[in-house]
Amino acid sequence: MPAFLSHSAPFTGSGHVWLAISPFYPSFCTFASYTYLTTFTERMVLNVDEIAKGFGLAVEAAEFAARNKHMQRKFVDVLKYTLLGMSLTYIAMHVLVFFPLLLLRAGNSLLSVLLRYDGSQASVSLLSTTQAVNHFFDSLPLVGLDLVIHAKPELFAGVFYAALAEIDPKYAQALQTWPPRKHRWARIKFTVQRTLKRYAMTQAAVLLGRLPVVGWLVVPIGTVAMMAKFVGYPASGAIVLVSVLAPGSRHTTLFMFKSIMAVRDFSRDLLKPYFTALGAKPKLQMRFYKTYESMLVGFIMAFYFFVQLSWIGPAFFVLAQAAIAVFIARAVPMPPPYTEGAKWDVPDKQRAKAE
Repeated sequence: MPAFLSHSAPFTGSGHVWLAISPFYPSFCTFASYTYLTTFTERMVLNVDEIAKGFGLAVEAAEFAARNKHMQRKFVDVLKYTLLGMSLTYIAMHVLVFFPLLLLRAGNSLLSVLLRYDGSQASVSLLSTTQAVNHFFDSLPLVGLDLVIHAKPELFAGVFYAALAEIDPKYAQALQTWPPRKHRWARIKFTVQRTLKRYAMTQAAVLLGRLPVVGWLVVPIGTVAMMAKFVGYPASGAIVLVSVLAPGSRHTTLFMFKSIMAVRDFSRDLLKPYFTALGAKPKLQMRFYKTYESMLVGFIMAFYFFVQLSWIGPAFFVLAQAAIAVFIARAVPMPPPYTEGAKWDVPDKQRAKAE
């Protein structure tokens, strides 16, 4: 176990004091972190009021989608295609993965009898592989959902435009005057650069983590730097400090960190119809996220954890896809009708408030 995850590492040389306060330390750290977070709320990158506004828009959008009969029919149609695609993916993966494993296990048993050799070790290896694959299949429905999203984006774009037309017909008409541009190569270049950057950062963290004395500080410092982009340095420092001083809370910290990082991926999928319509390049999309980040976090929070549910999640994803139209109509200024040579830029949030 790395030193920074150990109870005693931060308190070397003061073992008696640590033993005295250790039963109360998790509660103390939780209280201290709460005080620290609330003290620095105004300096956080994420704005609490805007998070609440985004969450309120999500609730409003869900109620709208549930009551509108046209949206109900659209919702059911898209959900049927989505579940069909997920089921086919699930069946295909089962056939492609489990059938070869079944053949290998049968072949191993047969050969062990014919050639009279001990095939128990191979059987154990194949069994552990099968168990690992079964564990992977627990999350496969969501993998199937991801494949459907990327294979048939027009399904979800249809839900988005149908909802937008019901909420604000003028907005929908203005958006549809823009010729869609996909920017495939720009997106590929951006994805490759981001992947290489993350890989380089991971390798650097692994190498620096092996340094004597200071190596255990690398991961906490890196985590603070990454989380600071979302919640600011004071809050991210407090969260990481809790995970270091109270190791029992690190699972909660990791869950929070992964959830924060996943918000952008989820919002990217939901906003794809909007960005595609306006021909937004990846860098402009990132600017959009930064401009509306707090509201998006609040909005996504209303749906994200429900979408993670295995076979029920797709229904919430389709609902969220319709609901994002309410977010766009209420929070983002309407683009002007397209004219030759026009280029989209990230709308000014102040103009959105004025309108």
